[in-house]
Amino acid sequence: MTALARQRWRMLGEILLSKNLQSSCDHEDISVMRFKTFGLYVRSSLPSSDHDDGTWCKIEFPSFEDNQSNIVSLDIRLCSTKIDYADLIGFNNTGNTCIWPSEEVLAFYCLKEKEIFENKSVCELGGGMTCLAGLSLARSISLKELVATDGNEKSIANLNAILRAKNNEHSWLCSIESRVLIWTRQLNDPLLKERFDFIISADCFFFEDLHHDLCHTIYYMLKDSGMAIKFISIAETYPFECSVFEHYDEDVFNKHLQAKQINKHYSSDLHHPILVILRKRQKSDQ
Repeated sequence: MTALARQRWRMLGEILLSKNLQSSCDHEDISVMRFKTFGLYVRSSLPSSDHDDGTWCKIEFPSFEDNQSNIVSLDIRLCSTKIDYADLIGFNNTGNTCIWPSEEVLAFYCLKEKEIFENKSVCELGGGMTCLAGLSLARSISLKELVATDGNEKSIANLNAILRAKNNEHSWLCSIESRVLIWTRQLNDPLLKERFDFIISADCFFFEDLHHDLCHTIYYMLKDSGMAIKFISIAETYPFECSVFEHYDEDVFNKHLQAKQINKHYSSDLHHPILVILRKRQKSDQ
């Protein structure tokens, strides 16, 4: 296990050791994440019903145009803050603990570049309990379709609650399918094969044994010349054209520099997402 992986496991382990987790929109109970947000969106509390053990928040991304009515606003449910050992074991469970900064950056980046997704088929892999990037796109531009996925059933149940929320239900600009999807080299689902123009994902990807499973899943699901946008580093072992960027957006890079100066817990290696773009080569080029 790499030093970076050990850091991330230590972060999750500290969550386990927190006995009295308090419910709040800011999820202060998970403040063991030494760096929680780049501040690319505004999050405010929403009232929750007594029988709902989750936490509802409004998340607003800024308008990238002069018209302030283009602000992207979503009502988001965060899973219960009562996290136990079973919630964290396994690669497909970490998305239930919080909105990771890499997901925040992916959503922000996709909204800035939203025109490239118009009328395209999009899938979010490993979107956790919110699939924030995919849902933000589905709220801001007309996609052909969005398929929002995670490997954990609890995450998908939470995502379905978000999709059905009163303030969200009639605001999506495309059809949305939510489903459990496990990354595997044995993936063989005709409904997914070469279906998507874009695959987006932002993971704290510290399970190196799953790199090939993820690569195969992306390759299997992308159309020829389709593109995968990921904020992680993965092996270049499949027939993709690969591009890696550290400075991919001026606003994100400025937030990164600011965090380095004012947050003693901020680590560039741990917290600053690297943009990896994988374009599937056409079969005639392989």
